[in-house]
Parts: sequence; C-alpha cells; structure tokens
Amino acid sequence: MCWACEEQDLMYRYELEMAVARGVMPEGFTAADFEAAGLPVPGSRVPGSSQVSSKSTKPAKPANPFVCDTPDNE
Repeated sequence: MCWACEEQDLMYRYELEMAVARGVMPEGFTAADFEAAGLPVPGSRVPGSSQVSSKSTKPAKPANPFVCDTPDNE
C-alpha cells in the first residue's frame, strides 16, 4: 500500500473514532461502517437514545480524486 492510500485509510479510521468519542452518528456513515472497523456504533450504548437511521444519501466513504497505481507489494 502506498503512503497516500495508507494516509487516507488512517484519516477514515480517525473520523470513525472521533464519531465514537462524540457519541453521535455522523451524516454519511452507517452502523456497518463502524462494525467493519471493529468500533462500537455511536449512540448505541446510551439507553433511551434515539435510533439513528442507517439510510444515507451520501456514500460511506467520501469520494477521493486520488487513484493509487502502486502495486500492493510496494
């Protein structure tokens, strides 16, 4: 994985972790995004909290114009 791809993945993980710390599901993310990263779903631990809709009009991962052409073994 090239440095830019790794940086993008780390930033995505950071966004997920900050959402967990705030306890609020950000727009454009679903519970599956957090579960795939092995993180708790924001707001799911607080009793009496409102249910967050998993439907979103935005993609889970923001579009990035960067395309990595580096082979995976580098």
